[in-house]
Amino acid sequence: MPTGRPDGSVPICELHSVADREAAPFLFLARARDAGLRGALVTISHIEGGAPKPLGTHMAVLEDGRHVGHVSGGCVEAAIAAEVVPMIARGRDEILRFGRGSRFIDIRFPCGGGVDLLVHVSPSTQMLAEALALFERREAFAIAFQAGASQAAVQEFAKTGWVNGAFVRGFLPRTKLVLCGRGPDFEVLARVAAAAEFDLWLASPDQAAELGTITRLHDPTRTPTLPIDPWTATVLLFHEHEWEDALLTQAVAGSGFYVGALGSVKTHAKRRERLAAIGVPAAQIDRIHGPIGLIDRAHEPGMLALSVLAEITAERARRERV
Repeated sequence: MPTGRPDGSVPICELHSVADREAAPFLFLARARDAGLRGALVTISHIEGGAPKPLGTHMAVLEDGRHVGHVSGGCVEAAIAAEVVPMIARGRDEILRFGRGSRFIDIRFPCGGGVDLLVHVSPSTQMLAEALALFERREAFAIAFQAGASQAAVQEFAKTGWVNGAFVRGFLPRTKLVLCGRGPDFEVLARVAAAAEFDLWLASPDQAAELGTITRLHDPTRTPTLPIDPWTATVLLFHEHEWEDALLTQAVAGSGFYVGALGSVKTHAKRRERLAAIGVPAAQIDRIHGPIGLIDRAHEPGMLALSVLAEITAERARRERV
């Protein structure tokens, strides 16, 4: 088990090679259970006024006070853990109020709001294992918490909120970036996306050991199968456009929510002509963002990376609101 910091919190990077903030509390509790320690999954189940984190945000607390995750901006987690520890000992689910309207008059959120925290004690091995498997497979799912009944069940995806006396927490996979390219633009975008906690799949004709695992591209006409699912954004960063056609043909036919390719307005017009000439349907060609990014003419690698990731994030948020 990770040892934790002096305040009892445990860095997510100690739990998993790739930080996944939604999966981390489940992994933390599963590892604790394997070590013979009891714990609780703490979930924001109601918000009054403002709150630093959205409905459904989790943290996990162990019976020895160690914890992972945040349900605030980091200012009250240690206090929450101290209150949850005796709840774990009592062995029943409870709802704890912090902030506005709380009995803890010395603990307040800077925003002035209040939250109800659903404390689910001793989550089952089965629930933890199912949730972690679904995170790993990048599948949408939900967990229904029966308040006061010390039960939680994994189910098909549903939106987060109260339904017939149960609090349902819906989970969607985080954004995967399928990034194909070479050069400084490719390398900087990969590093910034990793820092922004995107899932990454990289492909390049070049080697770049500092970026981790990269699928090597050897022939523009013989490309690997791109690992695209509905939560995937595919971006091509090539200046030699012979690498694009086969990869774009795959990407625009896939289920991903975003496809983009580097180049000017003139370059993109030529790209459209090439794809049409090899039989790619017009509706699929129209899916390609070009020029890419929210910032016009972002040529410097760092600015381009921020511009592209902002556009991808905005597009995913837009689709989730529909």
